[in-house]
Amino acid sequence: MGGAPKGQQPSIDIDEADFWMDPDCPWGLDDDLRLAREVTREAGRIALGYFRRNELRQWDKGRDGPVTEADFAVDNFLRTTLLQNRPGYGWLSEETEDQPERLKCGRLWVVDPIDGTRSFVAGGENWAISVALIEKAKPVIAALYAPVQNALYIAAHGRGASKNGTDIQVSATADIDAAHMAGSGPAFLAHEYWPVPWPETMRCTEMNSIALRLAHVADGQADCCVTLRPKNDWDVAAADLLVREAGGQLTTGKGERLLFNRKRPLHAHIMASNDHLMPELEGRVTPALEAWEERQRRAPI
Repeated sequence: MGGAPKGQQPSIDIDEADFWMDPDCPWGLDDDLRLAREVTREAGRIALGYFRRNELRQWDKGRDGPVTEADFAVDNFLRTTLLQNRPGYGWLSEETEDQPERLKCGRLWVVDPIDGTRSFVAGGENWAISVALIEKAKPVIAALYAPVQNALYIAAHGRGASKNGTDIQVSATADIDAAHMAGSGPAFLAHEYWPVPWPETMRCTEMNSIALRLAHVADGQADCCVTLRPKNDWDVAAADLLVREAGGQLTTGKGERLLFNRKRPLHAHIMASNDHLMPELEGRVTPALEAWEERQRRAPI
């Protein structure tokens, strides 16, 4: 049986040129890219079959928000199709129970069957299917599909990013006062949380799906995105590659690159933008995190 090599968790100190050099794996970058594109588009068709259905079954996951029968149907299709076509690859999804065996997989599918379920339930357009392939702790293939927007984003390591077949790039905006933030305006105007305030002239667009917010940074619809709320691998793996391959940066709030397929697949905070605006983001996020950490130290036990 062919597949990804198994063993210990891969080292993160790797040469970028080492990707896709496994002689024992019968599938190359083109093969996996083609598969990811095809199944993600089909997953969108399945999701649309449930969209705006009058009697859509849904359940409350508490702080994680709602989950619907559409989430489970898309998740089941993606898991079955991807793993049948790529035996030996690992699996991590929001709607599938996590299995520790994934840590031994050289290649891992990371999936959010519907990112932006609240928008999906409300009959909105800001939701997407997110599929990424991880190798050596980094995304090497990304497919993100927003069916209602008719937007299919694709990226592959070292090959750039596209939307509906057209190459995309991050914006060239260099003035934070005129920037477009993919995020909730009130959150950035609440000065008590930001020792260095954001400019009131900065335009903000709220969107439930973090993957789509980041995709809009990748294609230049937005200039930047910041979230201090923790996000899981499945929320951001595909978008991470999209932003990078579109010429942007995506890091933790402390400027570190995101690493995937760790024991706890969680990222405490995220910021993304072009090279020009990243220092402006860091200049506000860093003191905000320091202030939060200080409040935590002073809080009574």
